[in-house]
Amino acid sequence: MGTPGTNVWDDRRVWEAMAEWRWIPPSSRRFTTDRYDLIVTPGSYSMTTVYGFLVEDPEKVDDALDEVEGLARSNQATGTRFQILPTARPLDLGERLDRRGYLALDEVEVLVCDFRDESGRPRLPEFPLPAEISAREVRSDADYAAFVGLNAPIWDSPDPPAEVRRGLEAEFRKRVADTGHSGRYVVWQGSLPIGHGGLEVVGPVARFWGSGILPAYRNRGAYGALVRTRCEDAAGQGAEIALVTARIGTSGPILKRRGFRVVGPIRNFEVRW
Repeated sequence: MGTPGTNVWDDRRVWEAMAEWRWIPPSSRRFTTDRYDLIVTPGSYSMTTVYGFLVEDPEKVDDALDEVEGLARSNQATGTRFQILPTARPLDLGERLDRRGYLALDEVEVLVCDFRDESGRPRLPEFPLPAEISAREVRSDADYAAFVGLNAPIWDSPDPPAEVRRGLEAEFRKRVADTGHSGRYVVWQGSLPIGHGGLEVVGPVARFWGSGILPAYRNRGAYGALVRTRCEDAAGQGAEIALVTARIGTSGPILKRRGFRVVGPIRNFEVRW
């Protein structure tokens, strides 16, 4: 784990933290076994995500994959997505999925930022913050509406069905009432919402998710403001590191220039029926 004055968040420990990260929206169905953790997301996307696939016996891999796909189909999913970390088994899982008709999605990197330096002193990544751009956590209904309103123009995604929308809104209000935090952030240029992102602090780990800026407002410091604000808030909530999955060609280079280090790649494979 390291000695006093050194970084205890080595790659092994970061991967352990990454392996515990799940996206479980309201109304999802979850099926967990000793071979996989399968989460069916409801609504218009209707996708199943498979985490932690672990089958050591090569003779049993196809049966486990058949089981996963059968569960997905029986729960009205339109497809299945596998997240493959270095801890996944078998080692040739990606090749096996390819042979079953899955497509490799964009590769992402796991990046981490330690909130203390080698001497144990607090530190945060430095980003230039333009005077007209700010970021703040969502705590009001108006800010929540701004956050939700950015989903379609940033991600080109359809609105979720009413059941999911109500579940997300109820989750937001309950979280603010219980903790004072929503874990959702909006970036503003003056009074105009131009980007958003999420933060989930779990013990010493701050998970950054869903970061996006409207195309017309990129390269103006908005993404940096979003990262810096979440780092400040996460450190204030006791987090020791920020953990991010970043696209290799877009947000990844920005974060690396500001002190985030690369831990390694994650591969994602998806099939749609």
